[in-house]
Amino acid sequence: MKKHKLSLLSIAISILALSSCTQQKEFKDQMDEKKTICYIAIDKTDTAWLKVDTTKKQVLGELEFNYHNEKHFVGTIKGEVKGDTLKGHYVFKVNKADKWYRNPIALLKKENTLTMGVGDIRVMWGAVYFNQNVPIDYDKGRFVFEQAACIIKTSSAQ
Repeated sequence: MKKHKLSLLSIAISILALSSCTQQKEFKDQMDEKKTICYIAIDKTDTAWLKVDTTKKQVLGELEFNYHNEKHFVGTIKGEVKGDTLKGHYVFKVNKADKWYRNPIALLKKENTLTMGVGDIRVMWGAVYFNQNVPIDYDKGRFVFEQAACIIKTSSAQ
């Protein structure tokens, strides 16, 4: 019986891993490269690249962080713009590990910049979200993204 449960668990994990790769590829295929806007943010030795397609109601994008050449986060964002704020989720891997993470993300638009906000994060039933009772603080955000030319920098999280 234990072998049966173990093999079912192995199959489920394999299917989940394959579907994640497929979802990431399908996600990238959904972005319209001709209507994509790119941004870069630099904070001391840390750098972030953001590439977003805002042509549809739902914003799709790729986001990459390089922290002092030690930690490398690569993933995708999906969200909606309400007024001057993009809110959604960032699904990413750290240092090319096989584990996926999901965090909420909020970016405030001012002219040609996007400022990443810092908020009180809560977890309920495995879902990570911003606490709606605590405002997101955009003054504490380390990364202020400035619009830049779209160069092929963001590596997809496949």
